[in-house]
Amino acid sequence: MNLTNFLTKRRPEWRRLEEILSRVEGSGLGSLDEDQAIEFGQLYRRAASDLNQAQTFVSGDATVQYLNDLVARCYLVIYAKPTRRGAWAFWGYFLWGFPTTFRRHLRAVLLATAITFVGAFFGFFVSYWDPTAPSFLLPSDFPTIQPSEEGEDVTPVASTGELAAFSALLFRNNMSVSLAAFALGITFGIGTAWLLWYNGILMGVLGAVFLQAGQLRAFLTGVLPHGVLEIPAILIAGGAGFILAHGLIQARPWPRLQELTSAGKEALLLIAGCFPLLVVAAVLEAVVARAPDRYLVSGFKLAVAALFGLLFIVYVFLFGWKRPRLTTSQ
Repeated sequence: MNLTNFLTKRRPEWRRLEEILSRVEGSGLGSLDEDQAIEFGQLYRRAASDLNQAQTFVSGDATVQYLNDLVARCYLVIYAKPTRRGAWAFWGYFLWGFPTTFRRHLRAVLLATAITFVGAFFGFFVSYWDPTAPSFLLPSDFPTIQPSEEGEDVTPVASTGELAAFSALLFRNNMSVSLAAFALGITFGIGTAWLLWYNGILMGVLGAVFLQAGQLRAFLTGVLPHGVLEIPAILIAGGAGFILAHGLIQARPWPRLQELTSAGKEALLLIAGCFPLLVVAAVLEAVVARAPDRYLVSGFKLAVAALFGLLFIVYVFLFGWKRPRLTTSQ
């Protein structure tokens, strides 16, 4: 064996394997998407073969030690058994795994976001320039918005039990919309896109109606405290629907059903993160957004919205990069 040629030819793949390995050692194999996982497996098998050749033809060389360490690290990552079980593993996913899954499928979520916001802009401008548009764009049972005097507050104060029941109702409603956005991915994404588009139109129409009625502040304080979590949850569910659609459309070397199964698992991992977001959003809507101004002023409501919006951004973009390592069982 020509050691120089061997190193020149194989070293780029070893370095690529090291790059992937440095990532999965910190956040686990679950941080890789399907293509990356396949690449990792291929590079691992080639490195193991290279180690066998190096042990045979380059005995005692530093290359043997390097490859031995590289293959051993891969082996530990692949076959290590986590000691965490039960509830801790469940909550560990929401703390570390979901942000990684979110970033892995960020393009699908951004597509859902773009469709929704284009719909919102369309609904807003159509309703703003044509006052009759809300009459056929909004549901027929939507109440009429009337201007109110500054400081006027006629909202009744609900009891603790009523707030809890209302939060549960809001959660069920928002969850049903999210699940529908996900499930409609089976229509090759057409149903998901339509639902997101229509929800965007409704948001835009409502914004225009409140603005024309002189109630923009009421609109912002009534939507943002819970909307900073509720809207992202629906967009994430829409992204999960597009992942499902991609599994139906995408042509791969393996059977389409196998591709759909794989995409479905990823989509379920993504939509699982919507549950805690919608729970918190329902509580914020019932307790903060719908609280009378004499108890919670507008400035406080907007501050709550800003705080939870910032926490959400920090959560999905900063968590999960360096997950605690799992110890192996002996």
